[in-house]
Amino acid sequence: LIAGHTETPPSARLLKQKMSADTGVEIELTSDFIANNFVEQYYAAIHKDPELVRKFYGADSVMTHLETSSKEEPILGADLIHEKIVSLGLQGGLACIQHLVAQSSAEGIVIMVVGTFARANESVCHPFRQTFILGKMSPDDSYAFYLRNNIFAFDDAFHGEAPQHTQPPHQHPPPQPQPPAPPQQQQQHHH
Repeated sequence: LIAGHTETPPSARLLKQKMSADTGVEIELTSDFIANNFVEQYYAAIHKDPELVRKFYGADSVMTHLETSSKEEPILGADLIHEKIVSLGLQGGLACIQHLVAQSSAEGIVIMVVGTFARANESVCHPFRQTFILGKMSPDDSYAFYLRNNIFAFDDAFHGEAPQHTQPPHQHPPPQPQPPAPPQQQQQHHH
């Protein structure tokens, strides 16, 4: 579904052919289906093989990083975008997606992701928002996309929110119930 801008995008065609062969019916890939697959591939690449991330972008791809109520100048091109991702410490990190919304557009697919992100070797999750525009690689192929635009922001930089821990803070175990006290024996008084 997603391939580097300069590469032949066989994955979408193969997926479509496999689905057709399995079911005997050609399947229309929706923007939601493509967006979910893209997001899964993108964040898996950031986590497992950050060098692969550059292949999602093309020479005309643009990334903007928002930080503390100011926006940086847009970054153009796969190599510079990859350098920015590395400078932000995103490589090797783990994203937890809470919301994903996708819409088709004349030029491709717009995707908004909301979630938390833990950088590699951190036990803290930072809330983030990221918007992607997947551009069509060719007007003739509705299933081949590259990452045309990327806007990324950590939410805690804007709201002064404390990052969330990936593991709950150390908690003391709940008190164990005590066995009932033995009944007190009534003393018998002799008169």
